[in-house]
Amino acid sequence: MKYTINATKSINETLKSMKYGDTLFLENGVYKEKVVILINNITIEGESKDGVIITNHDWFTKIMPDFNECNTFRTYTLLAGGENITIKNLTIENSSVPSSRYGQALALYAEGDGFKAYNVALKSAQDTLFTGPLSLDLIERHQGFLPEYQLRGKKSRQIYENCDICGDVDFIFGAAQALFINCNIISIAREGKDGIDGFLCAPSTYQEDKYGYLFYKCNLIKENGVKNVYLGRPWRDYGSAAFIDCKMDDHINPEGFNPWGNSGRDKTSRFYEYNENADLSKRVKWAHILNKDEATKLVNEFFELVGYKK
Repeated sequence: MKYTINATKSINETLKSMKYGDTLFLENGVYKEKVVILINNITIEGESKDGVIITNHDWFTKIMPDFNECNTFRTYTLLAGGENITIKNLTIENSSVPSSRYGQALALYAEGDGFKAYNVALKSAQDTLFTGPLSLDLIERHQGFLPEYQLRGKKSRQIYENCDICGDVDFIFGAAQALFINCNIISIAREGKDGIDGFLCAPSTYQEDKYGYLFYKCNLIKENGVKNVYLGRPWRDYGSAAFIDCKMDDHINPEGFNPWGNSGRDKTSRFYEYNENADLSKRVKWAHILNKDEATKLVNEFFELVGYKK
């Protein structure tokens, strides 16, 4: 069944009537709502990416109705926790910007297996997109604090195609195996910085998973004033991300990757890169610089892993 609503109606209230296989169509407008989707195999489609905006204003230190701080993993504007959820042609934003004032503030928390986003804009600053599941230590730490559907630790394969993802610090992070293809990854200006403008991604890939993130043919671009951004850093041991055939503005640090201070995670991390049109000679020694055949093999294996059809 297809449901159609405008911004005078509640997305969450409409979801209560929806079932497996249904579609929700959102007419252009601003939907001021914190949305939780736990239904399997549904689609949320907007009339247009710029015209449909789902927005909320929670941040890490905000005191919630339970008198606790919000915590990173409750700041989301939209949480997609069901299996095989598809969203397309819309914007999800957390208006808690800049990060120097608000800190962590998720726009999208995506966890269910088979999650897909097409022609979607994700806007925040720090921690814009969390690609669940949580790392095992955080699942243990947050028992009794977060709801059970955020503590499952189930593997999640995700696809983001033709999306715009904006942020500054670790603005794509988590343990999912996620493909980003033909996306614009946009580094925004960061206030109060200490010489580093940001980090595109911070994977916490599970040790047993061969791959974490693949950024394939993405455009890594910047706002004015952004000069020094790392491609990624490992949020947990074994963090994994690959950048293959991406176009990059001059804001990307020549070293490419950061070890996360003195964490020692550079010894277990798995970062890969291939770009025949870029000088990668200054990349950190613990990154894996691939040749063309190795890059092609990685891409093909990743496509098969997440079920992406060329």
